[in-house]
Amino acid sequence: MRLERETIFDAAKSTLLPTVRVRPEPDKMASHTDSKFGGAYYLPEEAEDPGMELLAQINLSQVPRLEGFPETGLLQFFIRSDAETFERFLEDGPVWLSNSGFFQVRYYPEVSENTPAHENDVPEERWGMDAVAGGMKFEAEEEIATISFGEEGGLAIDLGFESLANVLMPVFQAAWDADEDDEDDEDDEDDDADEEDEDAEGVYDLTLCSDTDQFARDFGNWGFKLGGHPALRQGEFRLDHDAYAAHSILLFQYDLTVPDPDDPMDLEKDTFGFFIRPEDLKARRFDDILMTHHNCY
Repeated sequence: MRLERETIFDAAKSTLLPTVRVRPEPDKMASHTDSKFGGAYYLPEEAEDPGMELLAQINLSQVPRLEGFPETGLLQFFIRSDAETFERFLEDGPVWLSNSGFFQVRYYPEVSENTPAHENDVPEERWGMDAVAGGMKFEAEEEIATISFGEEGGLAIDLGFESLANVLMPVFQAAWDADEDDEDDEDDEDDDADEEDEDAEGVYDLTLCSDTDQFARDFGNWGFKLGGHPALRQGEFRLDHDAYAAHSILLFQYDLTVPDPDDPMDLEKDTFGFFIRPEDLKARRFDDILMTHHNCY
């Protein structure tokens, strides 16, 4: 079954959302009040030590404007990263709320440059995820809804855009029908054309594992980012419970997946999604966050 990338993209254009891509820059010097991954961070004198490892800190005054998000202040994302605690939480995963004690999200609307840097709390026996450190580069983009293949077959689409599956099914069905027509046609010229189609850029033959993996890379919405659509593996965790579904906005995605067709394990990296309720984002409240985790495809 062959599908063209542009055909799928055109069918999903109504799901476009703005996002800000966050590119790690390991060699970029970043102060304790800058946007950064890991390292020493900002902690006001009156604030309690989180006692967790800093994953990322985002100075929103350095970020391209993203509708609904604060334009100033610091957002920080922490997690309990010692191996024993992390594994214990993971056994009960893959979804947690702020009151679980597994992670914290903090927001400081104002930043004092005179506050000394606070050292990051990185345990000696850390969990097995790669550490990301250094500065950040931001790029404003738009992206269509995430399209994945569900565990029990069919398409998995992210929360709020499930109807896209109904739009895409005729596209997939047409591809199946064309495939059946090709099998019935034994004309040599058509066979040659089929071989050319299989090698064409932006064309997927979903009977091939390599093309299925490439489809997942192209429509997976992987990477570090603010806003937009979350990456999925084989389903949308927030559909499992009404309380989860209320967290409908992707606040931040911390994702070590860097799609690389030459690396067969590139889709098996850790991905964390931090989600917030619309009313909380509007009120600048960050004490009721939903975090999800997945790391295999």
